[in-house]
Amino acid sequence: MPITGTQVEIEGHAIVSVDGMIAAADGTMPPAMRSEADWQQFQTALDRAALVVLGRLGHARHPNPGRRRLVLTRSVAALQADPADSNATLWNPAGLPIAEMLAELGVTSGTIAITGGTGTFDLFEPYFDRFVLAEVRALALPDGIPCFTEGHPRFVLPGAGLEARDMTMIEPGVVQTHWIRTERRPQNCAL
Repeated sequence: MPITGTQVEIEGHAIVSVDGMIAAADGTMPPAMRSEADWQQFQTALDRAALVVLGRLGHARHPNPGRRRLVLTRSVAALQADPADSNATLWNPAGLPIAEMLAELGVTSGTIAITGGTGTFDLFEPYFDRFVLAEVRALALPDGIPCFTEGHPRFVLPGAGLEARDMTMIEPGVVQTHWIRTERRPQNCAL
């Protein structure tokens, strides 16, 4: 379901450990969490996206000046160009609501790809139209960084109105599930 008044759809992307973590405790991605099949699909999805949204730490660790990026940060009042990357904009959600941010950026159609971290996934949880979740079934990161503050995506996404579809083993030990919105967003989530 597109955001009210736009042709924009919100699509999340994450690869997690069996216990729902997106990274180890130190913020790094363990080698056992890397999946070439997921990586290729992820890159293709980001290439198609009108805007890629991620947190400040992810932006710093994985610079990508070739894609239009929106970086969540408290270091700006509302919305500001990133002085180090002409394709990136810094955004403080506390200073500018999502609908106004999209209007300021002129994003009225296409897919907005949400790539994490935890705070970014939490912020967009009520807005997801789709979520592509890859799970590395043989890896546990008990002290890691969670995808969602509220718990494993398999439990959070249904509560946000999404339903699991198209579960596929994309390589040995890695299962990818496409979650699709099946019910309307709550009234307080209309943009």
